[in-house]
Amino acid sequence: MIAAALLAGCTQPNVPATKSAPEASPVAQDTVVANVTLSPTVPPTTDVSTSAQTALTSTPLITSTAQTVVTNGQRILLPNVSAGASDATPVQVTSPPVLTAPATATSEPLPRLNLSAQGINVADFDDANLKRIADLKFGWIQVFSAPEYPIHGYKILYRVSLGAAISGQQADIDAFGEQLENLARERAGVINAYSIGNEVNLAREWGGRQPDPALYTRLLAVAYARIKTGDPDALVISSGIAPTGGDSAGAMDDLAYARAMLDAGALDVMDAYSFHAYGFAYEPERDPGDAQTRGLLFRRAEAHRRLMEEFGGANKPMWATEFGWIIDAKEEGSGCTFDGLDWQRVSRDKQAAYVVRAYDYASKNWPWMGPMFLWNYDFSRSPLYPDACEQMKWFSLLDVQGNERPVLSALRAAAK
Repeated sequence: MIAAALLAGCTQPNVPATKSAPEASPVAQDTVVANVTLSPTVPPTTDVSTSAQTALTSTPLITSTAQTVVTNGQRILLPNVSAGASDATPVQVTSPPVLTAPATATSEPLPRLNLSAQGINVADFDDANLKRIADLKFGWIQVFSAPEYPIHGYKILYRVSLGAAISGQQADIDAFGEQLENLARERAGVINAYSIGNEVNLAREWGGRQPDPALYTRLLAVAYARIKTGDPDALVISSGIAPTGGDSAGAMDDLAYARAMLDAGALDVMDAYSFHAYGFAYEPERDPGDAQTRGLLFRRAEAHRRLMEEFGGANKPMWATEFGWIIDAKEEGSGCTFDGLDWQRVSRDKQAAYVVRAYDYASKNWPWMGPMFLWNYDFSRSPLYPDACEQMKWFSLLDVQGNERPVLSALRAAAK
């Protein structure tokens, strides 16, 4: 579920589940939500705020300025315009970020971590598969097909596909809402939280059409009301915004999209705001004011937090439903390369250090951050992705043979 944005003349990685090319992903297999069918709506009983009701009934009020293109199932093209590390006026970008060699602390002792409030993205949530990371004591896992039973030791975040509802047709939206309400009622006590959509500032999540923050807010409002009707205790999390650092062919600037969502009332219909805090090629502590990064770094989350607070959302947490670093496949004897991602590759040892340090940085500096879900545990081993060079495999804690990468060993050593 790679949210990482891209660089000039490059594309961003394909992602699992509701992300780009492989729609035949775990979420797409769950017909409860992904394969919506037309059916009458059941009016929600949950009260929603005035702004939420507006989002449910109004036509889109905001039109993005992103170009509308089809990306051939690949990740987004590198932004032509970048807002840098904050919400400042965008500047023209014509080349990838300049990559300086940061001082790393891979040989220094790593911080100790308590992962009980943190999470990880998992392809196979079978108990036998999860035993291998039981000693990390993650409190959450994000899954892409709806579990039918509780998963011992974990709270469950289920990512929901928007499916046919992106058409904006009322019949499709009604079916989306009804199926979500039924699912929430049936899986109460099994699914603890629902993440509504994925990287909705990317055109590929809209069938190649221009991203639509007003329509997304309307869908989020429907999802919020219907899930709360089915299971009042379930949490509703907004779609993880993909960091883009600017508008591009196939993407809307992450901060501009978020602003449009919040202006349409999205904060009233979510329990937490989600951002995909990928680190790209940079260490997690890298100053977001460093212009050369163009906002493509872990601490981009801070600009999104400022935006939340601007709209009165200081009382709501942010969740990082994806974050991580991709490794250089050559270190494992592979010739795999990744269009648009090669500049982001880090060594296996840096990946290990950066992941541990990211959890540590957030715990010490971001009191507003909720669970951070590492991308990913085991997509390297998933039969759904047989291509050995599928980029998702090179974020995983396990290699393609199932051996532990240094990042898993580092987390194990750091976990309290």
